[in-house]
Amino acid sequence: MNAELVNEFRSLLSAVPREGMPELLKFIEKSDFYTAPASTRYHGACEGGLLAHSMNVYRCLLRKKLAEGGLWHEKLADIPTESIVITALLHDICKTYYYTVEMRNKKVDGAWVQVPSYTVDDKIPYGHGEKSVMMIEEYIRLKPYERYAIRWHMGPYSGEGDWNTLNAAMERFPLVMALFEADLEATHILEC
Repeated sequence: MNAELVNEFRSLLSAVPREGMPELLKFIEKSDFYTAPASTRYHGACEGGLLAHSMNVYRCLLRKKLAEGGLWHEKLADIPTESIVITALLHDICKTYYYTVEMRNKKVDGAWVQVPSYTVDDKIPYGHGEKSVMMIEEYIRLKPYERYAIRWHMGPYSGEGDWNTLNAAMERFPLVMALFEADLEATHILEC
């Protein structure tokens, strides 16, 4: 576990003045959030990958908000930093208690050996973004644009049938597209 990242994550969320935040942080502390992977074999498919990915998304999203003269600076000007913290750090909270480790056969130097491998064990099959929103709102109340951003952070990868609804959400709340882009940047640029 990366203690420096854990402390930064805790510090950022602890500074958000929302009723229920201490209880949400207690849930995270007891969960596998800090040690879970971000995926089974793609970005962050390692111990602590979920925490590292969440911090990378936060840094990408904050850069968008703070980039004076940049495209996103004006669009995100009215979004408080606490919303950037919440949406970026918690967008994938649905991945807590989501992965397990099982042994698989792999050929290493011509010989088959058993190696640990991450697999999905979805105990709460409620979707991806929807599940994150649900889990967060068990502790804190999200603002509507935070709810939309987290729900739609997968952008068009949430399914072709959702594209019209996604488009409407992106037009109404710029944070939706900004979080989606930050997630892609973290995944495909910072974590490859």
